[in-house]
Amino acid sequence: MVQARTLRDAYNNADPVQPLPAGDVRYVDCTPVRGNEDIVSQMLKKILWSESRFTAQLFIGHRGCGKSTELLRLQARLEEAGYIVLYFESDDDLDLNDIEYTDLLLAIAQRLVSDLEIKGIRVRDSLLNEVEAWCNEVFYTEEQRKEVGRELATEAELGIGLPKELPLVARLLARVTAQVKTGRTVKTEIRRKLDSQVSQLIANVNLLLRDIHAKILKKGQQGLVLIVDNLDRIVFRDLGNGRTSHTAFYVEHGEQLRDLNCHLIYTVPISLMYSDRATVVQSIFPDCHVLPMIKVCDRENRPYQPGLDHLRDMLAARVDLDTLCTPDAVTYLCEASGGHPRDLMFMVRQACVYAPSDVWPRPITLDVIKRAEAQLVATYSRMIPEAHYNLLAHVHMTKQVQADEAHELMLYNLSVLEYINGTPPWHDVHPAVRKLPKFQAALQEERAKTGLVVQNV
Repeated sequence: MVQARTLRDAYNNADPVQPLPAGDVRYVDCTPVRGNEDIVSQMLKKILWSESRFTAQLFIGHRGCGKSTELLRLQARLEEAGYIVLYFESDDDLDLNDIEYTDLLLAIAQRLVSDLEIKGIRVRDSLLNEVEAWCNEVFYTEEQRKEVGRELATEAELGIGLPKELPLVARLLARVTAQVKTGRTVKTEIRRKLDSQVSQLIANVNLLLRDIHAKILKKGQQGLVLIVDNLDRIVFRDLGNGRTSHTAFYVEHGEQLRDLNCHLIYTVPISLMYSDRATVVQSIFPDCHVLPMIKVCDRENRPYQPGLDHLRDMLAARVDLDTLCTPDAVTYLCEASGGHPRDLMFMVRQACVYAPSDVWPRPITLDVIKRAEAQLVATYSRMIPEAHYNLLAHVHMTKQVQADEAHELMLYNLSVLEYINGTPPWHDVHPAVRKLPKFQAALQEERAKTGLVVQNV
């Protein structure tokens, strides 16, 4: 992919959602301005060097900070080292607005049977038959089993859904997983039926994994690594009694998610690590890796040039800046992003849409970037509860967050971002939020309490 020299090409090169595949020329290594920790190498070593047991690692960070891109790089390095890697994006299979850990275990079972078959790793037929019989017994009556069997066989013959060559149990698991994702009544019924079968579900997944592991070793490869991405998108919900949707998933059922017979990597919302259950999470998953934002300013709100330079390099890898952008527009854009890669690309795309068609070269001016920034500011304004503004002002003043539900939500919705340069990590309010009049009024109020005068926000 070459640098974009038209607004249309720049719009497509700056896709804020699509992660970069391994080896993509647009990739810029931002390790030096993310705390100087090479997380991909660390996760890789822990898998390669683990001789006696399987590893279970958490990859933590804000949504859109670049975790998926780093995981795709890790996948490529693991495959080069002789591992079979099963990578999937959880939101393809699961409803992250309403998810339970059993939903994920079902999705993993389905992926093991279908995706690894495509990679040439087939589970032995007798085990597939056992799992199929268990699924039929748990989820369907005898009459339903016959009807579902006929439907799945017909779908296979017609080429609907999964490839025809895959075993019938793959289609059965895919159907159950799809019902959990899309159906309300059916989802509740499936979960109810699983309540007394959770131990057997985990046992079945581990039976599949052990058989797969033996076949992988027989082929002369090193083992299986399961990477489940996008679990950091699980919607943050208050479940009452001090429980949230995040703690219910990773704390109450972390042991079950960890105890699968392969190397595991799960993505996690950064807000969970600031809950009052963070120490429990780390006791279950000792190997936690945090990918912070790119540092664009220091704790005293002074611009941090190395971070801004890395963001400029990210832009230059996609866009011919000399042709499309004025220099002041590029500088402002990098600062306005707060070091958040997805928001950076969002503003680039908006700027391409707003740029005048009768100005050439450098149609993306500072005024155009400010219009794009205004769209981002409007987006953030809709997600901030009124009660958060004074808390946000306090975070901006102290560069610290508290371990409570309000600050968890701020981290989850990206109104507060985490940075690392040495220890401990520090936090600041997203630049888009700092533009809001309600935030500025709250900052004035908080400063007045301490006798300080607001200068730079």
